[in-house]
Amino acid sequence: MGMLYRRKKLDSKTGAMIERGPWWVKYYEDGRPIFRSTRTEDKTEARRKLNKWEGQVAEGLHEGPKYERTRFEDLVAGIRQDYAINERKSDRRLEDFIKHLTVYFRQMRAKAITTDHILTYVAKRKDEGAANGSVNRELACLKRMFRLAIRHTPRKVAQIPHIPMLEENNIRSGYFDHEDFLALRGALPDYAKVPVTLTYYSGMRMGEVFSLKWSQVNMTEGKLFLKAQDTKTETPRVLYLTGDLYRVLEAWKRRCEEKWQSCPWICHRGGIQLHNLKHSWRQACVRVGLGKMVEDKAKGREVWQGKIPHDFRRTAIRNMVRAGILESVARAISGHTTRSVFDRYNITNEADLKAAATRLTEYFEKEKVTLSVTLAELEKRESDPVNAELVETLVEEDGAGERNRTSNQRFTKPLLCH
Repeated sequence: MGMLYRRKKLDSKTGAMIERGPWWVKYYEDGRPIFRSTRTEDKTEARRKLNKWEGQVAEGLHEGPKYERTRFEDLVAGIRQDYAINERKSDRRLEDFIKHLTVYFRQMRAKAITTDHILTYVAKRKDEGAANGSVNRELACLKRMFRLAIRHTPRKVAQIPHIPMLEENNIRSGYFDHEDFLALRGALPDYAKVPVTLTYYSGMRMGEVFSLKWSQVNMTEGKLFLKAQDTKTETPRVLYLTGDLYRVLEAWKRRCEEKWQSCPWICHRGGIQLHNLKHSWRQACVRVGLGKMVEDKAKGREVWQGKIPHDFRRTAIRNMVRAGILESVARAISGHTTRSVFDRYNITNEADLKAAATRLTEYFEKEKVTLSVTLAELEKRESDPVNAELVETLVEEDGAGERNRTSNQRFTKPLLCH
């Protein structure tokens, strides 16, 4: 049974201990006493809060005073635990997000992280030169932290603050022509040729490519199997190896069997698994004229301007659609689950627009109807004396009431004569 009490404090005038300040409550949860301030000096209001908290204990919904002491670091621990339990592959990016969020929200209580603080954080990141997309990924990470905390039993936070997201107008639309792909692949070192070839022909994500092992490839049947835990959508996929893709993978397999027999990874460098191609990629792009580093005065540093590996994913979608592959099949190969993303990757360029204009012209050429008379011919017939006399005769016969009809026949009679 709960109880109400007030803490005693020393009276400076009388020197006696007197009750003062807000009412406190004592109640039990699983035999453990909980002491909690009601933050009110109104005894009736304090009693109401005590009854509410005791009711939550009885229903198993008690939040307790802990959520008031939850800090940002507790939220971080929760999301890290979630990533570890579910074996999520984007833990590297998670640490990047946490790094930026920690600079601003370090040691803050969760209940103190309000929309105002979040907007201040956004402004700070924008001043640092962060793109809207980067800020949105960080805000999504923060929102995930709160969702995990509020789903916890008992809850670690009382509510999820409103986290406004920014508009993103930096959607990339780059793609590769086949000649550009061949030039870039030729400029890359041997260990990088395999991942770019796989991505170019299949549209797989680079993370999926780097996770591939030789045990997932059946060269006899020409198949490559992607396990559910290795895909972003957690859906297994099968890729058939043909043509140039098969030849590149077969040659690389023979080389790996000779030099790195104990390495299980398809994409590796000297037996060590690859995680990115940033350095070799940019060097190759500069060499073949597909990108360069430029000075960004707003950010105060050099930034990359040119092709990126993800352009291969857009290119693969575009090539499959133009090759006549059904959309459902193309989506099964690339691993897209939403139509909106698929449509965005189905790039249209100036060559496509020119081809469309050419086809439209050809259509009109086929469907064009040859008129029996042109405007010039019509004017010529109106000036002909025979036709003029015919029109005058019609006017006299029909009378003034038929002038409108006669006027129309001025344009139709020459056609009939023709």
